[in-house]
Order: sequence, then C-alpha cells, then structure tokens
Amino acid sequence: MYQAGPCEVIVLDRVKEDALAAARLDRMLRALGTDRVLEMDERELDDLFRERGWGQLSGRTGQFDLGQSPTIIFGTFRWLPPDERERLGTRFPALRRGVLLAEEPWTFRDHAHFRQSYGTVCQPAWEVHCAFGCLHACDYCHIPPYFVVMLNLEELAGKLREFGETIPDQKLYKFDNYTDTLTLEPEYGASEVMVSTFADWPGKYLLLYTKSDNVGHLLGLRHNGHTLISWSLSCDTVAGHIEKRTPSIANRIEAIRRCQEAGYGVRVRISPICPVKNWREEYRRMLDGLFAAASPEVMSIDVLGWMDAAQMIEALDVALFDPAYAAAIAQRARDGVKTHGKHVFPHRMRADLLRFVLEEIRRLRPGQPVSLCNETMEMWRELSPLLRATPGRYACCCGPDSVPGHPLLRM
Repeated sequence: MYQAGPCEVIVLDRVKEDALAAARLDRMLRALGTDRVLEMDERELDDLFRERGWGQLSGRTGQFDLGQSPTIIFGTFRWLPPDERERLGTRFPALRRGVLLAEEPWTFRDHAHFRQSYGTVCQPAWEVHCAFGCLHACDYCHIPPYFVVMLNLEELAGKLREFGETIPDQKLYKFDNYTDTLTLEPEYGASEVMVSTFADWPGKYLLLYTKSDNVGHLLGLRHNGHTLISWSLSCDTVAGHIEKRTPSIANRIEAIRRCQEAGYGVRVRISPICPVKNWREEYRRMLDGLFAAASPEVMSIDVLGWMDAAQMIEALDVALFDPAYAAAIAQRARDGVKTHGKHVFPHRMRADLLRFVLEEIRRLRPGQPVSLCNETMEMWRELSPLLRATPGRYACCCGPDSVPGHPLLRM
C-alpha cells in the first residue's frame, strides 16, 4: 500500500457489523500507521461534510489543498433500493456527492449522452466501483480532499456476478475509474477478490485501470487470462509536475512489462496528452520506451480536458505548457469561454497532438490497434486513415466487447 503519510481516518460504524470488512479495515489501518481514527454514524459524517464544505465541492484536484493526504473514509455497501437511497439522500444531503455516490457499485457509461451533449464518440458499458478518491492527486483529476473506500468486497463480487448475468452482451468490466485500487494493495485485497471472481467467469473479463507501479501482488494471482490491465501514460514532465504522487513513466512501463510477462493482457492509454514544452520529444521518448518493453493489445489516445480555461489555469501550472498552447488557454480564459464537455483546446490544436502521437505509434509499431477516446466525429473523420478504424468499428481499452478474440485486436 502507498505511504499515505499522517492522515485522518473516519470509519462508518456499520463497518464493524461485517467480519470480513472489519478484518480488511484492521489490515489497512496497520499499513496507514495513523492514530487519527474516528468512528462516526451517517448523521455525524453529514455534519462534518457540511462543516468542511465537502458536499458542494466542484472542481479539479489541483484547486484543492490536499495537505499531506486526503481524509480516508471507510464504509460498506448496503444494496439499498432506489427509494430508500433517495430517502437517505434527503436525510443527509451533504453526503449525496461522494459517500452515497460511492455506494453505487456500478454506473453506466452512456454513449448516447456523450453523442447528444458533447458530439463525442464512446462505447456504452457498465463500470464497477469500490471507492471514490485517490492517493495519486493528479492536478487535472476530479478527486476531492477525501477518499471513500468500501470494504465488503466479497459481497460486491457476488452481487456483480448476479448483475453481470443480466447483461450478457457486455464482456469487459472496467474497475475502477473512480479510484486507483492498486495504490491500496495488497492490504485492501480488491485485486485478489476481483481477479479470482473473473478467472472462472466464462466470457467475462476484468479491466484494472491504473497509473501505479504497485503490481507485485498481481504477479502470482490465478487470472486465467480473464484480467486485463490498462495503464495511463503521459510524459516525464506531466508525471513529475502534474500527476503528483504518481510513479515515474519508466516505473510504470516496467510494471507493464512485468504484468505482461505474468500473462496479463496489457493496454495503454496515452492520457492525458498534455502540451508541455518539448512535448514532441517527450512523447516520442515515452513511446520508444514503451514499445521496447511491452506489446499493448490496444491503445487509446486522449487530450487533456474536462475543464474550462479558467479552471485549468487555477488547477495546473500552465507555465509548463508549450507557449502556443499556454497562450490559447490564457486567451480563452480572458474571453470567458466556457467548456461544455471535454474539449478545452480547439480542434486544430488537439489534432496536432493526436496526429503526432498516432504517427509515432505507426512508426514504431505499424500494426498497433489504437483508437481515440471520447473525441468528436470531426476528429474521427480527420484521423481515421491513421487510426485504421471508424467511429462505428473500433476496439479500445475499455470497450464492452474489446476482449481477446475481437477482430480488431489482432495485430
């Protein structure tokens, strides 16, 4: 488990009612090594959220003062029907965002919403969650100054098996893009529970989603080829100055190599592509190192976004950016341009970033399957010849049918 430093820990009182959750809590508390542990019920936690203003937080992680580490809140799933969940939200309104959100064990990635609201292309799928928050603290992320971690994982796995049988067409389950579970391992035990759940589940695959190099606990697990791991990689400047508390790019690439050697299917998101000074040289060097060490099944590429220009200036050190991109952000902030959806940089600037990365991938590995992540139809039309895919026919890192045997994953 990552060294979180001196941190405040809050334990919801219902955790002690579940023996497996209580044992997991003990392991994690020993690893955290903190004596600042408070037990609360939901009313007390709601009061705390209101007192600290957490119920109304909105923004990027770089806008928050995280101090040494976030407050860690341990709880358990309760599988409440929607009407009871709504009543709880009314009773404890400050917990609607965050704690109660983390009690939703799966959410639907709605491609129709992306298409209609933002004009972007995505594939629909249910995604699985066990936590809300992170120890990495990347400035561009949406993670707040608290970290909710649910502990009854064996129950989650059982419920997921039941739920998965009701959606037979979905083959791949992303776990977990509300957090990075590998930062909590091996004490948390989510990898062991979920990998073993999928190992013997015919036709279903688990996707671990990470920036971490903390992979030693994965190497001996029996996965039967049914666990895939997707890493986010950017470049050295981003890893060192924007993706705070993350491993270096070199260490992540070494983790990819080790997991591929252990039989896991590995995937890579070049995400987010940030236009730092000398970005061409930095991304070229990252890709050289990646392909020298590993052979990703598929890659997705994605430009920094999901905020407007003023928010980007507040959350990130844009002095790190290429002058042309920094100037564009400054101008859009002065003009009061509000980003509706993902894209803060204009089309041409995003296209330059994406095209360069695509051309480098083609130079190094001509047959590499690669796709755009949540980009516009206009961008797909422009780059489809390089992608060798279309918005209606592509494989990506987390697509619901992008699993071994997919015709577009054969290099």
